[in-house]
Amino acid sequence: MIEAGTILKKCADARYRNVGGEGIVVRQTAGEVLVLNDVGVRVLELLEAADLSASALVDALVAEYAVDRATLEQDVPAYLQELVDAGVVECRVV
Repeated sequence: MIEAGTILKKCADARYRNVGGEGIVVRQTAGEVLVLNDVGVRVLELLEAADLSASALVDALVAEYAVDRATLEQDVPAYLQELVDAGVVECRVV
């Protein structure tokens, strides 16, 4: 499970675009395509700009979306784990 202090970054082979309101992620080395909603795309945008901790992502999303912190503190680590499992983001060892 992703902890609040875990630092994450977008994998180098993951490319994404916003197409018609949905995020399309292509993992080039695996030949896989994933579809993300706008929040999922925003997470990737934030991780592309800088390696961030799960708690920093929660902070950024709380500032941008009308959702309570407790919900994000529960949902963001689970979502990040899904992205790690799919090979879209990776945990950075510090």
